[in-house]
Amino acid sequence: MLYTAYGLLMASARVFMEAAPDGLDPQAIGHHLAAQPGVVQVHDLHVWEVTSGFPALSAHVVARAGDDCHELRRRLQVILGQRFEIEHTTLQVDHEVAPQPPLQIEIAPREQAQVDSRG
Repeated sequence: MLYTAYGLLMASARVFMEAAPDGLDPQAIGHHLAAQPGVVQVHDLHVWEVTSGFPALSAHVVARAGDDCHELRRRLQVILGQRFEIEHTTLQVDHEVAPQPPLQIEIAPREQAQVDSRG
């Protein structure tokens, strides 16, 4: 009876502490998600148990500029459900910053004449 009580107490403590469920390695999950096509980065990844046997995950995902972030989120949720058996997920997907051309400032001809006359 004490052995069973100890197991129940430890399982309850994991839920209260929001620890990663047994058998789920957050680092391995993060590496797997980051290796998916279109994923630039995964950060702020958290895996915990809402209740015994009900794992949850939240993470920020950076999608490649120009990719469909909604499709990427759906694809990652399927992967999390099928491979890791995590059905309750919250993924915040943002796009990486697209390359920007160099900033160019043009002075109108009339303003250029005023600048030249002061100079």
